Amino acid sequence: MSDTTQLADEFLYNAASHPDPVVDVSSDKKVVYAVDNNGGSYQSGTITIDATSQMTGSSGFASIRDGYIVLPYVVTMKNTGSTAFAAAVNKYCVGMKAGVWNVIDSLSLEINGKSIITDNDYKLFWNNLRAQTEWSSSDIAKHGADAFMYPDDWQSMSWSSTASPSGDGFCNNFTNAQGAVGLTPEAVQFAENSGFISRVLANPSPVAVLDTLNGNAQSGLNTYGWPTTRSGAAQAITTANGKGGFVTTGVTGNVAGCAAGNIAATWYHMLKIRLVDLHPIFKELDLTMNPQLKLKLKVNQGYCDVITGTNASLTTMALSGTTMTGQTCPIMIASSNTGNAMAGVLNATSGAFRVAFGPLQNSLTPTATAGAFFPFSTSRLYIPFYDLKNPSAIISKPVKKINYLDCFAQYFPQKAGLGASTSQQNASFSLQLSCTYPNIKAVALIPFSETSSGHFSQSTANGVQQFQSPFDSAPQTFQAGAAIRNFQVAVGNENVFNNVVEYDFQGFYDEYKKLGAVNGSLTHEIANGLIDFQKWSTVNRVLVADTSRLTSPDIPQSVIVSGQNVSCQGSNLLCLVIYERHLSLDRLTGEVIEYS
Repeated sequence: MSDTTQLADEFLYNAASHPDPVVDVSSDKKVVYAVDNNGGSYQSGTITIDATSQMTGSSGFASIRDGYIVLPYVVTMKNTGSTAFAAAVNKYCVGMKAGVWNVIDSLSLEINGKSIITDNDYKLFWNNLRAQTEWSSSDIAKHGADAFMYPDDWQSMSWSSTASPSGDGFCNNFTNAQGAVGLTPEAVQFAENSGFISRVLANPSPVAVLDTLNGNAQSGLNTYGWPTTRSGAAQAITTANGKGGFVTTGVTGNVAGCAAGNIAATWYHMLKIRLVDLHPIFKELDLTMNPQLKLKLKVNQGYCDVITGTNASLTTMALSGTTMTGQTCPIMIASSNTGNAMAGVLNATSGAFRVAFGPLQNSLTPTATAGAFFPFSTSRLYIPFYDLKNPSAIISKPVKKINYLDCFAQYFPQKAGLGASTSQQNASFSLQLSCTYPNIKAVALIPFSETSSGHFSQSTANGVQQFQSPFDSAPQTFQAGAAIRNFQVAVGNENVFNNVVEYDFQGFYDEYKKLGAVNGSLTHEIANGLIDFQKWSTVNRVLVADTSRLTSPDIPQSVIVSGQNVSCQGSNLLCLVIYERHLSLDRLTGEVIEYS
């Protein structure tokens, strides 16, 4: 295998001496969709899609692993202060966090009436870890724009316990470089967040600029200035193509920006969420007739309130509070520092604004208004069907046994120190997880900031989780600078590590880099993963224990996670238990024969 010259010669010889095979597998392909059961009601944030009845009778074999959900999603900014904005809001002022799946809080799946995947708070945080370890740079190039999966940088992460132009708490929302490398003081981040920049560039295209005084779209303001997308037709074009759109308040009369109490801008997203990005079981559900799927999605929705002020002639922002259904705030607000997207937009005097988000509507934008910018006012599940020319191999052996990974998540707030300190916390923790599963493959420990005090400047924001801040890139990144030592995992009263994990290189090289990696990341020829050692040790420091050597497929075992937080800030700890499950499925009838 090391003689690459011989491999090249062998490939050339085989290509010359063997005829090309004729690929003629299917005679037809069609894409069928199932509409949700909500009947136009999305206030609860829960969406149910029952594909069993809607897809019964569809000819051919369904490729569920190719399926995806289309979810219209609305993000709205409103001026809640007593003074007008200084300028109009642009489409780069608010973007999505990395990973379109972060709009989904929980997922449950039924197949053939059997409950296969159950919802669990924080369980889908696993999808961020899966993307970091399974995706490659080629995946980013192909699916980054539609999945909003452009990873956040570490060198752009900043911190402020007071109101600042970038907000308060951990902030990773720079869209412009802050300084030159080597010339900037150590406490100031010099770089922009290239991941956030790529995501705001992938925002929906502007379709109109609304007149503040009479609500009419202004003429002559084409999308990107292109003649192909004139303002009068831009909305119809984007709606017909299913792209969504961005609408902002224009500059009219004596109003420089959005007047007090008015809607400043709205982002209408047509999100495409691949099923394989929501759970790994969908990777195993390939060609199947009569797919009997029922999905129940709890979508993150709510709003963030921000107050503005001034410091050294710069407009500052501070989180006043986040109110939402679900766990994760899926949006980020850009910095208002010089050269950034929000610079010059806000008014520092008596200023405040709210950013609301939700499926098909939110607390600021009703479904009726959003419907004018979407080609359909429902969520849909799309699944391709193939007519195979020779399905005899599947018909002769219709039962497929599937082995797949599932996850249990448990969140432990205030278990590893409280607030911020000027010295080490030295807070020891021992977490007894309320689960017993057989065949546990891995346990992951993810630290987030403890926010009861010393994190946000406004007391009304105390207790808002790090991943609910619109300035922070969590949950794609974790507690920046997290320092956990003496890490140990006990499964069934047996320790995973002979010696506790103390150093960063132990956690990265011995455990983390192997996750999702071809050949355990032992070869350079085939590589995947988005996190290098520097990013892992600064903003993505998740500790992993490979437990597969200790567990049995038949014996449920308890899990205890222990360690010590030696950073200067308390940590809330999220534990993920990854275990293997089994499912036997009849490809012809869609019937679940056995599952465990």
